[in-house]
Amino acid sequence: MRRISMVLAAVLLCSGAVALSTTTAQAAGTPEDAAIARALDYIKQNPEAVRTAEGDRYEVWKAGIAETGFAHVRFTRSFKGLPVTGGDFVVHLTPQGALDGFSVGLDKPLAVDTAPKISADEAAAKAKEQLRAIEVGTPKLLVDAAGGTGRLAWQLPVTLAEGLADATVDATEGRVLRALPDEHTATGTGHSVYSGTVSLSTTGSALLLYRTIDPLRGNSRTCNMNNAMSGACTTFTDVNNIWGDGNPLTTQTAAVDVHYGAANAWDYFKYRHGRNGIFGDGTGVESRVHRGDEWVNASWSLSQKVMQYGDGVDNAHPLVALDVVGHEMTHGVTQAEIPPSGLIYSGESGGLNETTSDIFGTMAEFYAANSNDPADYRIGEELDLFGNGEPLRYMNQPSLDGASADCYYPGVGNLDVHYSSGVGNHFFFLLAQGSGNTFYGSSTTCNGADIVGIGRTKAAKIWYHALANYFTADESFADARADTLAAAAELYGKCGTTYRSVARAWSAVGVGPSLLWQCLTIPIWDLVWEEWPRNPIPDPGPYKWLHKIQEKGTLETIEVGVNIIHPRRGDLRIWLVSPAGKEYLLKAPNREDREADVTEVFQVKLGGVVEPGEWALVVEDTVKGESGNVNGWSLLY
Repeated sequence: MRRISMVLAAVLLCSGAVALSTTTAQAAGTPEDAAIARALDYIKQNPEAVRTAEGDRYEVWKAGIAETGFAHVRFTRSFKGLPVTGGDFVVHLTPQGALDGFSVGLDKPLAVDTAPKISADEAAAKAKEQLRAIEVGTPKLLVDAAGGTGRLAWQLPVTLAEGLADATVDATEGRVLRALPDEHTATGTGHSVYSGTVSLSTTGSALLLYRTIDPLRGNSRTCNMNNAMSGACTTFTDVNNIWGDGNPLTTQTAAVDVHYGAANAWDYFKYRHGRNGIFGDGTGVESRVHRGDEWVNASWSLSQKVMQYGDGVDNAHPLVALDVVGHEMTHGVTQAEIPPSGLIYSGESGGLNETTSDIFGTMAEFYAANSNDPADYRIGEELDLFGNGEPLRYMNQPSLDGASADCYYPGVGNLDVHYSSGVGNHFFFLLAQGSGNTFYGSSTTCNGADIVGIGRTKAAKIWYHALANYFTADESFADARADTLAAAAELYGKCGTTYRSVARAWSAVGVGPSLLWQCLTIPIWDLVWEEWPRNPIPDPGPYKWLHKIQEKGTLETIEVGVNIIHPRRGDLRIWLVSPAGKEYLLKAPNREDREADVTEVFQVKLGGVVEPGEWALVVEDTVKGESGNVNGWSLLY
């Protein structure tokens, strides 16, 4: 992580009082600078909260402003001139600048004698002996506060048989506290069961042996259970960094799917929701493949915090497809967010637990944009566990599996959690894609209403925000309705189109009313939805679709709904043109956006006037090679 250079970057504790260092500059000029200034004031006012000790010095590592307006300022700590590992802390501020709390790793203020009893040379010798190191580097003195209390320690690079590492040696006792791998990143090639040929992030060692350890994602590890249910799990190794052959009976092949799928799900959460791994702290996890003999299952272990994958019938049908791996990783995210073990795995909360994993397993599949496993709203469709090509579950119409519930009813929580999840899955599909005949299958509603989707990206953002900030362990479907509405209000405003769409989608599966009394005072002037049979977008080039507004009104914003099928939506530029010719950019091209389709609602700030006349939606495909179609667009004004 890069240290951010900012004007208010350091504070120094002198004689028990916090003061600005000599690097202090002029008044804050950006929101981040203002947040830093406020954070410094709160540190001065609350030194005990950050476990302040005489000799402490704090420097800003980074300051961020979340989209909700909350600010988070992270500081590093040094003690009497020595860096402190594990001494960092975060100051949290409300959107109004008030103190919202501290996140601190230390249990108590540091009280460490900074005179080492073990010299640097002795520390190097101890490390070499205890680790059987091939070579050791120059030690550096620091305070090691990992675990919440401080001790004086030496840190030095070492070369071990399995590769490079950073060793930490107690400067008083001379024992090695830990040795963390410091190995180079390699990019391998994998031939998977379900996803074709893929790139893999692996680790190379001093012995030129590659391992299924992903240093880009917290050293996440894929290992082999050798068809045992418990016991040792051996990291896969390879001499040329080319893994598997596409045959599920070849030991490495299923590992390719899991290593690739876990990296993809990690990246989805990171780049779509700002989450750094399952636990949010950059720590990787273990993925165990070939668990059990003909074990027809995949799971997340609550106690061990690992993912586990069986090989299925005849050990030839491993449960390692993209959406399955994303599903299991999401169980870990749910546990990490809701103490102590996530959403309770029974009753309605258990169904919502499975819904959450189905949602983000599906979203990870869309994020991958892998042509060998095209994204859809069917769970486990690549596995063919039933031998008839049918998936495990259908999100568009859950009852198609013969057991899942489409609609809520009292007692739905008595179903197996994989079947009661149908209520939440159906809600999500309707919110994302809408009802009727869609590109991803037909979906009917429980109340006969017609639902227009807001797009899966926005729907997933609402569900994630609710999971991370509102859901509790014993969540019911009624609670989930209230909490996703609260999330929609926080993200997109209360009583707007998105907020109302959440209420309508829940009502469409039998949870709560579609009309919200608190929103009845907000006028909806006109909802226009234009649909045509797959109007092609020139490849490349722009095309224009028109809608005529008859009367003039006054409104600050309008909302534009767009329904486009395209294999790579990052190629598209979309904008709205007013009758007077003013252009409003809705979506810019983005080479990094690999997902398909645009089914979203965009807010456009007009500044008070809705002009009568012809409004145009213009869609431009900026990259030649892949074509798409406009299914329809809408104006809410």
